[in-house]
Amino acid sequence: MKSESKSICFKLWTYFTIFAIMIFAVLWLLQTVFLESFYDVMQRTHIRRIANEICSADENKEFIIDSAAAENSILILLTDGDGNILYSADEYSLSYNKKPYDFAGHGEDKNPYRSDYTYMSYRHLPEHYDDFLEKLGDSESVCYTIDHDKKSDTLIYGQRLSDGSVLYINTPIGAVGSAVSIIRLQLCAVTALALIIGFLIAIFISKRFSKPISQLSEQSLKMAEGDFNISFKRGFCAETDKLADSLVYAAKRISETDKLRRELLANVSHDLRTPLTMIKGYAELIRDMDGKENTNDDAEIIIREADRLSLLVNDILYYSKLQSGAVRFDFGKTDISALAEAAAEQFSPICKANSISITKTIEPHKFADADKKRIQQVLYNLISNATAHMKQNGRLHISVFEKSGIIRTEISDNGDGISPEDLPHIWDRYFASKKGGANGLGLAIVREILAAHNSDFGVVSEKGKGSTFWFELKKS
Repeated sequence: MKSESKSICFKLWTYFTIFAIMIFAVLWLLQTVFLESFYDVMQRTHIRRIANEICSADENKEFIIDSAAAENSILILLTDGDGNILYSADEYSLSYNKKPYDFAGHGEDKNPYRSDYTYMSYRHLPEHYDDFLEKLGDSESVCYTIDHDKKSDTLIYGQRLSDGSVLYINTPIGAVGSAVSIIRLQLCAVTALALIIGFLIAIFISKRFSKPISQLSEQSLKMAEGDFNISFKRGFCAETDKLADSLVYAAKRISETDKLRRELLANVSHDLRTPLTMIKGYAELIRDMDGKENTNDDAEIIIREADRLSLLVNDILYYSKLQSGAVRFDFGKTDISALAEAAAEQFSPICKANSISITKTIEPHKFADADKKRIQQVLYNLISNATAHMKQNGRLHISVFEKSGIIRTEISDNGDGISPEDLPHIWDRYFASKKGGANGLGLAIVREILAAHNSDFGVVSEKGKGSTFWFELKKS
């Protein structure tokens, strides 16, 4: 039950339902609880506006009274200070007065609300008019309501005019009560229907959203179990499609990494097995010998293979540290020319023993911002890689020169060269061993070190004609 309450389906349904309930709650408050108050305020404002329009009129005041009474269904009286009716009009557009209306200067053509019935009509003052005058008193205006046995209310507005006459406006406001009752009944039906529809829509939307996410979760579990052959149904929305593409890409990369991990283990196991076998074999040979024949030579072989094994383990550990970012780089002003000269001297005996000639084109004192020990290792690995792929009477050339504020180093050889299809992969660990060589981790370590220096690097090679490895560092 707890897991279901945390599901995206349940949460979406809950939020959508709460949103619908809040909308209808606000609607109920506005249409029922506050409707009467809002209506009362609007009526008072409207009556005041009509009164101000009548009071501010200099001409055709009667016409304005007739128009307002007819259009707003209200009673308007204009009396003197003693309550004698000077002019009146109601919702029927009829005028009432004690004497016939004087059309002089107005005329029926100018006052469409008048008829012959005007001459025969007479209106009495409202029974509460004395109370009205008492409430008005000396005030400029008054506005209040009269409650008729709690069935309906009447809004009364009065205002004194500048000539001493009194404007009286009467309009019923109790009709809004029945309107509120009708609105309540309608809202009940609309709310019930809308909530039912809203619940159904919420369920539909929540399932539509949760289905692709559930699919992503299922496929992710397959990845966790080692099955990287995953697929997703797309098209619901851009975000889930993008997430699906990311998972497919991640599955592909993880699959490649897993494959490389297996190959690395196989290659490392193979490389470790050879020196271990030789160490064991020669150790047994020494044990079984009487101590008179070739003991020193056999011990030398054991030492050499132990050194080889130690170097291999150190490379593996160092490469792992580089990849994890555990290696600390000490950048500073470094003489790349001196490092190249030292590397050439270091490999001179090895090259001489294998009939490989070393030539140099090294411009002196070329400084770059680099880690001296790491660049030393880069040079060692690149030269070692070159000599490993050259035959006797080979040629090795080392160049260091400056170009446009960049110190460029090149290691060239006339060895076997690299085929075009293999060039993108030579920096991968143990790639060469898959082709039958023994490249191991040397170039992979070079890549990690140069990447940490933000250095551009690469190789130019042609099968059967040799290779040129290069890297560039910013001048210091």
